[in-house]
Amino acid sequence: MKRFIVKILIIVFILLFFVTIIDIFLLHGKDVRSLPSHEKNVILAYNRLKALGDTNKIVIIAGSNGGFSINSRMINETFHEKVVNTCTHAGIGVRMEFEMYKEFLHRGDVVIFCPEYGGSKSRLYGESSLFRILSSHMPFAYKKISFNQWCYLYKYIGVHYNELIEHQKWKDYYKDLGPYSSKSLNEFGDIECERIHKDSIELYNIGGKMSKVVIDYYKYIHSFTKENGIKLIFLPPTLIESCYLKNKNQIDSLADCLKRNGIPLQALPSRYVFPDSMFFDTPYHMTQSGANERTKLIIEDMNALLGH
Repeated sequence: MKRFIVKILIIVFILLFFVTIIDIFLLHGKDVRSLPSHEKNVILAYNRLKALGDTNKIVIIAGSNGGFSINSRMINETFHEKVVNTCTHAGIGVRMEFEMYKEFLHRGDVVIFCPEYGGSKSRLYGESSLFRILSSHMPFAYKKISFNQWCYLYKYIGVHYNELIEHQKWKDYYKDLGPYSSKSLNEFGDIECERIHKDSIELYNIGGKMSKVVIDYYKYIHSFTKENGIKLIFLPPTLIESCYLKNKNQIDSLADCLKRNGIPLQALPSRYVFPDSMFFDTPYHMTQSGANERTKLIIEDMNALLGH
């Protein structure tokens, strides 16, 4: 009996320890780098969608390739419907990019879904960036994280804690974030400020294999939108030409995998590849003029797919 009580006390202690960790580092671990940044868009988009209710709208869901490289104003002026750009950071993971906002999607809405390339579990579940952004701007969204997602994310709790400490040392530096500031966000959720092309853009290595859990969640998004009368526009992300040429085989492999699983991209990846000069500082972040050119193609595809 005594041994049983000791085991129970140990379990209770462990649970209390983890609850304390979650409360201190996650629910109240506001990051001084994130607070003044464009990452605030997660809660701004949530509030916009909540205010719109069941009004028909166009909702953009992606990582930062949606925030930095789409002109929502052009889409709004073309289709004369409210546009909400929810995009912030690919590190949130595709699952949370959708789960945070799906309660506000209704029959007649249009969802433009253009996730960044990649098929690993981190592409689905996110990384320490998810903790940073939710803790700083939207802690109530932690309840939307699934059990399987927690099983993957727990290893990033320590990373998040270390980042909190490190960023605190540089808090004065984060007062002027330029295009990454929350002041750069417009009323739609786009980054709307002048962005000049940099020659030193670091190229990514894109994996060509897609995890089953990622495929299954993409299928879930397709079935959810279909069952609820929502039109899904599933497009490739924008990508800098030099990165595309470096990763063409991997990108083709990802596109083929989606097609084999009955959830094909609704445009060829090459359609959304643009010259290096149209990009700002990463393979997904475009200059303002680049974002305008990409948006013209999105509008063309929307017209075709919506039957306009």
